[in-house]
Amino acid sequence: MNVRIIKGTNQIGGCITEITCNNTKIIIDYGEDLEDNTIPFELDGLTKGKSIYDAVFITHSHGDHIGLIDLINDDIPVYVEEKSLEIHNLTCDFTNKERVSRKINTFKINNINDQGRVVFQNEDLKVSFYIGDHSSYNSVMYLIEGEGKKILHTGDFRMHGRRRYAFLKSLNKIGKVDLLITEGTTLTRGNNRFKTEEELKEEATNVMKQYDQVFIMQSSTNIDRLVSFIKAGLLTNHKVVLDLFSRYVAQTANIPTVVDNKNIFTWIPNKYKYKPDWFKEEYMNIEKSSKFFPNYVMFVKESMINDIRLLKQKGSIKNACLIYSMWNGYIKKSESLRNFLDECNEMGITILNIHTSGHADKTAMEKLNEICDPNKTVIIHTEDKTNGFNIFKNVQDLKDNENFKI
Repeated sequence: MNVRIIKGTNQIGGCITEITCNNTKIIIDYGEDLEDNTIPFELDGLTKGKSIYDAVFITHSHGDHIGLIDLINDDIPVYVEEKSLEIHNLTCDFTNKERVSRKINTFKINNINDQGRVVFQNEDLKVSFYIGDHSSYNSVMYLIEGEGKKILHTGDFRMHGRRRYAFLKSLNKIGKVDLLITEGTTLTRGNNRFKTEEELKEEATNVMKQYDQVFIMQSSTNIDRLVSFIKAGLLTNHKVVLDLFSRYVAQTANIPTVVDNKNIFTWIPNKYKYKPDWFKEEYMNIEKSSKFFPNYVMFVKESMINDIRLLKQKGSIKNACLIYSMWNGYIKKSESLRNFLDECNEMGITILNIHTSGHADKTAMEKLNEICDPNKTVIIHTEDKTNGFNIFKNVQDLKDNENFKI
C-alpha cells in the first residue's frame, strides 16, 4: 500500500490523507484550513477533472475535517457517521453556510460497543470504523486493511473524554498495526496531563456554588463539555439556559437530560432573530421577558454581548462569572474576543478559565503507541512532529505530498 499526506505534515487542520492499494485509491478527511480558508483547496481527480478516487471517509464534524466535502465530484462516494453529518449541517445553518447538498453515504453508531463494522470493501481493501474519543460527537477512527497490511487512521483523538473507555476498547480490538497515522496537535504544548471531563465537571460545580449567575463560553458542538456544564449547573440548583444552537446540537446528540428537564430552558439570542425557517418552537426572549431567573447558568458566545448588556440593564447580573472553556490561543489571536471578555469584566463579571483539550496529551499518545505497537508511524495535524519521535515507534519524517510505501 502507498500513503501520501497531501496536507497535514506541518499544519493543524485541513489534513488530507491518500491511501492507495492496487487499483483502489481513497481519501481520509477533506476540510478547510484553520488559518486561511478563503480559497478552498482543490485536488485533481477529487474535486476537478476526471475522478480517480474510489471513496472519501470523514472522521468527524469539525470544519477542518469535513468542511469541503461539497466540492468532491458527485461520482465519488463520501462516507460520514450519521450524527456527525447532522451536526455539521446544523453548524452550517447557524453560520450562514450552505448545508451539504451532495449525496452522502452515512453509517450509524448504534451503541458504544458498535466497533469494527465494515463501511467499504472491494477486491483491494476493506475500511472499518471504530469509535473515537474527541471533542466532536461520534468521531471515528478508520482501519484500512489490504495486501495483508493494517493501517489505522485515528483522526483527532484523546483519552480523557466521555468516550475514553469505548476508545480504549476500540484500540484493544484493533491491536497491532503496520502503520499508525495519528495526530500531534499538542506536541508543541508541553507534557502536562489533561484533566478528564469528569474532573472538569467537579471543578465547575465547585465554582458554580460561589456564583448566582454563570455564563459559559464554549464550543456548542463539544457535547462532552455541554454535558459537563449542564450537570454542574443542575447539581448547584441553577436554571440552565441554552442558546438555540446549543439546544439543537444537544438534541441531535440525544442528550437525555436536555429533552425533558424542567430546569433546562432555551433562549433566542439577538443574533438568531433571523433563524432558519425550520425552527418552529417557542423560546425565551430576553428582550420580551420582564425578569430573568436569579440563579442561572447561561451559554453565550462573543456575538451575544448585546444580550449580556440587556441582562445587566435589567439587574439580572449581580454575583456573576464567565467560564471560558476553549483554547487560550483564541484569546491571543482575536482582538474581538479580548474586547468581549474585557467588557464582561467591566460589567462586574469575573472571568475564569475551566478547560480541557479536545486532543491527546503525552500519556494518551504513549498509550496509543503501546496498544497498537505500530511498525511505523506518521504524525499529522501538528506544527512540529519532532517531539513525537520519542513517543511513537519509527516515526516517518514525511513532507506533504511525499509517497510512502508499506
